Amino acid sequence: EEAGIQLNAEQADWRDDTDDESYDQELEAHYMYMAKLQQVSPDDVDSGP
Repeated sequence: EEAGIQLNAEQADWRDDTDDESYDQELEAHYMYMAKLQQVSPDDVDSGP
């Protein structure tokens, strides 16, 4: 269990070391991607051939 705690501490340090701006950009890109998926609505699938 001590190893798990050590790993969590290392992960926390890694997060502190990462550039918050690049993380925000990744998050924004993810949400924009999800929004585009939502725009391809089920209506497109339902219309079918």
